[in-house]
Amino acid sequence: MPAASDGRPAPPRGVHACHAYRSRAEWAATVTASVREGLAQGQQVLFFADTAEPSAIASLLRSDGVDVDTLLSSGQLRVTDTHRSYLERLPFDPDLLIAGLRDTCGEAVAQGYPGLRVVGEMNWHLRRPPGADRLLEYELRVEAEVYADLPLTGICLYDRRDTPSDVLLAAHHIHLSPSLTPVAGVDAPLTAVPLTGSSGLRLRGDADTDTRTVLTAVLDTLPRMPGSVVHLDLSGTRFFGMDAVGALVETAGIFRSQGRRLVLQWPPPSLQRVAELFPDECTVLEVAA
Repeated sequence: MPAASDGRPAPPRGVHACHAYRSRAEWAATVTASVREGLAQGQQVLFFADTAEPSAIASLLRSDGVDVDTLLSSGQLRVTDTHRSYLERLPFDPDLLIAGLRDTCGEAVAQGYPGLRVVGEMNWHLRRPPGADRLLEYELRVEAEVYADLPLTGICLYDRRDTPSDVLLAAHHIHLSPSLTPVAGVDAPLTAVPLTGSSGLRLRGDADTDTRTVLTAVLDTLPRMPGSVVHLDLSGTRFFGMDAVGALVETAGIFRSQGRRLVLQWPPPSLQRVAELFPDECTVLEVAA
């Protein structure tokens, strides 16, 4: 384990993984494998069910040879549904989920477990409950605010048959685990990942009408990130449309109203051209020297 700057061991980094399944059989195999792996590592395992009742998940695990009753009794395994996890309080609020994950992981470690594993089914967002539009914000923030410094393994399960392609591709690229399941063998048109070493995000791809969902999630996320200065790395972007620049200007204005700074790094020529056309409106944009 690497050492922190003060000589103490650095906190372990968690694992944030994504699996997009194609069939019920693949879903079942992923559920059992994910739970079994966590149990084998001694982790406390929480399963948030959505496509089936918790009792059905327990039956599936029993059929795979897992001693469910003993594990439930000891507390190492807990199975609940999305109404007692993601959707316990509506509208869906990433702040509450992130705080809850941190607390639950701390409790697991205090009980003697080496870490916590959360397997969560994400199909609930397809029903569009209040706050569902903040799903990508949650995926982005939880990577930087939870997995960066806690022994937490999180596996998000998406049904690729029903999930909109832009949401699926964006979610796929947010998760940094090397075991990611490829999505249709193509790259996402716009992706975002948290920066390491500073507060902020890195964008890659095109910011246009086709990627509005992802860009909106990114820009909604930025003002909620900690720090007096938040960075947006644009070195991987190829095109920034006029509407996208307008949305970026609005976000920079929010930072200014908070007494904070949003600093753009390596903006693409397309963004710079729009800023030159509308210099008064774009004065709020701060570019790193």
